[in-house]
Amino acid sequence: MKIRELLQRMFWSKRTLRRILVGFGIVVCLLVVGFGVLYYVEWHWLAPGERKAGKAVLAQIDSLQNLELISRNDFEAREIGLPEKLKTAREAAWTLRDDGVYSELFVYLLVTERERAEVWKQNQMQPGDPSITRSDRELNQKAIATRKEQVRFYRQLLHQQLD
Repeated sequence: MKIRELLQRMFWSKRTLRRILVGFGIVVCLLVVGFGVLYYVEWHWLAPGERKAGKAVLAQIDSLQNLELISRNDFEAREIGLPEKLKTAREAAWTLRDDGVYSELFVYLLVTERERAEVWKQNQMQPGDPSITRSDRELNQKAIATRKEQVRFYRQLLHQQLD
């Protein structure tokens, strides 16, 4: 057969072609809707296990917040179970939002611990100590204020997500 004869021959009718295109369109639409639902679930749904584990970790971190009133031993005693609870929260994560909540809880704990170290450092600075300059004291006060603002931000964010 010559090429010209092959090109003129119809292998399927317009009706068959229309059915194939409609079927392909339906499959593409279903895929788009499926990926849209998957995207929504990944970014907007918090798994029940992560919510429960996150609330437990958040409650324990919140108990560490009155830094000026808590002694060093009491702070360390309250902090004892946190690594295990954080690990539980990490294992309970299913979606990307769950991973984000875990990361925010972890950073919230780190900021709280850092703020506590700054408070201890401030308490150790004696008012009459000549080795500590006035600028060091002011810098330390600014660092404490910045940490407190970070703690407030993470606390508000996490309570908003988990409550």
